[in-house]
Amino acid sequence: MDRTRLIGLLLAASLWTTSAAAQERPPSIVELTYDGALALAREHSPALAAARARAREAEREVDAAAVRRFNPQLTGTAGPRVRSDGTLLDWSIGVQQWLELGGQRGDRVAAARAGAEAGTAHGEDARRRLLRDVGLAFVAALYWERRVELAQEDLRIAKSIAHVATRRHEVGDAGGLEPTVSAVATARARGDVERARAALTQAEGRLKALLGIEAATELVCRGDLRRLGVLDVPEPDLGDRPDLRALRANVRRAEADVDLGRAGRVPNIAVGAGYARDDAADVVRGTLTVALPVFDRGQGTTAVARARAERLRTELDAAASTAAVEIETAEATVQTLSDAARRFEQEGLGALERSEQLATASYEAGAIPLPELLAVRRELVQAKLDHAELLLGAATARVELAASTGALR
Repeated sequence: MDRTRLIGLLLAASLWTTSAAAQERPPSIVELTYDGALALAREHSPALAAARARAREAEREVDAAAVRRFNPQLTGTAGPRVRSDGTLLDWSIGVQQWLELGGQRGDRVAAARAGAEAGTAHGEDARRRLLRDVGLAFVAALYWERRVELAQEDLRIAKSIAHVATRRHEVGDAGGLEPTVSAVATARARGDVERARAALTQAEGRLKALLGIEAATELVCRGDLRRLGVLDVPEPDLGDRPDLRALRANVRRAEADVDLGRAGRVPNIAVGAGYARDDAADVVRGTLTVALPVFDRGQGTTAVARARAERLRTELDAAASTAAVEIETAEATVQTLSDAARRFEQEGLGALERSEQLATASYEAGAIPLPELLAVRRELVQAKLDHAELLLGAATARVELAASTGALR
């Protein structure tokens, strides 16, 4: 066997061994609560990395704006002076410094600081929106876990009824149609289980993607939809919502740019000094240079900044109005769905469960036909699904309320 073939066989064996070991290694399991999911998102979510980088970039702009523009300009000249008695070398050297008048440096620093505040607020708003998405994904995963449980319970009852129907048919208490109908009901219940599991897999996949969890990891969500629907949320404080703070900071930045544009009306002055060797004589000079703002007086910068400030104020008013509507809507939705879920539990769900138990016992005793039992079961299954959807709606609205008030951070 030649050397190349031997190396190929050894590599293939190594890859096969590694693959077999990976298949034998059980997948890791991550258990999450609602608060745990939010904490994990704050620490490890890949979506926040870019927001943090933008905030750091804005902070560096403040440092750049604070640097004084002290860059002296050095000039020099040299050349021959031709005379009848010979040639002399004349030369000169000078230095001058432009002075910023009208508070231009202060305006630049103010604009940069406002931009840094806006960058920080944008980062916090990205975290708020991420936590909202994580909260909604977690609630959806809990809901589909409950749907899987309900579907499995329905399948268990369907199998029990099918077993009774088969036994009654064997002893001659029921016709041949009842085992067939009960078998169809069992197949339908089994399909509901698989559909619920598929939806649960999708919900968990969205949550994994938001949290940066590997796809092969098994995710288990722990919690109660009923409790999540009644979480305490602080009183609304629109002044602390990061997206509104970012807009206000951008308004201040635009106003600082207006002031910076107005500073262009002030003449810029440069002062300096020079030394020259002129016709074998030493000459020392002081210099003063004035840049007159005749045509460009910063009017373009001022106009653009004013328009931007006006636009941002309009956006701020619209965003604040929208946020107030979101909060009011979420509060009303939480209250309505939570009350509906409690009334449903007290008035309908328990009675329907007792009716299902009585109907099952009656069918086993031959007192009622199979279609009547299946009708009662369908009502019970639908009632449990309706109850789960009420809890889902309340928990979802509670997450939306926390996000709208800025409590998610």
